[in-house]
Amino acid sequence: MSECKRDRDRATAAFRRWARAGCPDAEEIRNRQHAGRRSQSDLLACALVFALLSDPEYRARSNAAEGREIMAAVRAVYMADPGRELRRSEISGRVTRFALDHYTAERTVYYWLRRARDLWRHVRAEV
Repeated sequence: MSECKRDRDRATAAFRRWARAGCPDAEEIRNRQHAGRRSQSDLLACALVFALLSDPEYRARSNAAEGREIMAAVRAVYMADPGRELRRSEISGRVTRFALDHYTAERTVYYWLRRARDLWRHVRAEV
């Protein structure tokens, strides 16, 4: 498995696990006991990604005006029904549905998801 695919799968799993936990904020994650340090760091990175994307000062500084769209795409594609295993082609179906519902191109939705995963990877490295 290539490094890129491994990072993508790990970030996707982290967002799904964070949704299963009820999307706690960073303080709740620090106070809770999780399965391990790695799991806690993954969940903490998810909470910090959403905090960064919703922060208007960060969006202005990083030229990430589409922060709300990124969060909506992650919620609709990765975090929908997080307690169930993903089936084959389920993510691409969710991307198509999200693109149609939000009047945007599928390519744009994949770009937003990549931006969220990249941000997760950078935040995770710092945690």
